[in-house]
Amino acid sequence: MSFLVNTDRLILKVEDDSKAEKVLDFYIENRPYFEPYEPTRPNAFYTLEFQQAAIKYEYDDTVKGHSLRYYLYLKDSPDTMIGTINFFNIRPMPFSTASIGYKLHHDYWGRGYATEACQAAISVMFTDYNTHRIEAKVSPENTRSIHVLDRLGFTYEGIEYKSVNVEGIFKDHLRFSLINNDHRS
Repeated sequence: MSFLVNTDRLILKVEDDSKAEKVLDFYIENRPYFEPYEPTRPNAFYTLEFQQAAIKYEYDDTVKGHSLRYYLYLKDSPDTMIGTINFFNIRPMPFSTASIGYKLHHDYWGRGYATEACQAAISVMFTDYNTHRIEAKVSPENTRSIHVLDRLGFTYEGIEYKSVNVEGIFKDHLRFSLINNDHRS
């Protein structure tokens, strides 16, 4: 499994809890942009203690092969965290699936960073994890994310009615998938 991936403009890194303060800052700065689309967060989410525990859990889960979260940095400014990509619900054969989620700092929207990072991370999932299918759920109002999925070649599969609790209300989400046509059984 790849803990570090480079693209033309980005560095994707699996981090440990030493980056919790930077992650917390990222979430606080983007809170008004993310919350309309994300699952309802517990009150403690926006605390350093919560982020330290979450990153430690995610790191341990990555080592076990159950999830994979990359934090995104600009190559020309390697201390600048601009986003995250997460693969979760990684299920081995006979399912060979994973779910994807991603978020990008609002100052960097519209520059192709999300697509570039997702392409690289999906390649890791298809090669290192031998994943056959990657699934994504997205709010119908999140048109930017839908465009990223379209550019990545995801296929629209339909509506999941009342599937995600967002801001205290279960809301419909669109379901997409990407199939690895080179999957090895």
